[in-house]
Amino acid sequence: MSELASCACRFTPTAEVYVSLRYRDSALRVILYDGHPRHTNPRLAAACDTHRRAALRVLACVVRACGGDWGFGDAREPGGGTRMWAVLPHQGTRAYLCDVGVMER
Repeated sequence: MSELASCACRFTPTAEVYVSLRYRDSALRVILYDGHPRHTNPRLAAACDTHRRAALRVLACVVRACGGDWGFGDAREPGGGTRMWAVLPHQGTRAYLCDVGVMER
């Protein structure tokens, strides 16, 4: 959550980001929207995506280890911007936390 929020705050041109945190279908779902519009120029879009991926590299590793999903893309909201998300399934996250010694089995 903190890595997504940090990334959203770094990229947004405004002082606002939207955060949604839900537990549904045995998974934690985190969604953030920032006001940074997706670039129409392919080179700028690729460079921006590279910067976002680099900012989210720890998130990517943890989500992958938990068997979840993450990503970013165009916001589905009328205001535009970028949507970032992470889905962490309960079972995979519990196993990961036990493996790294945060929880006992």
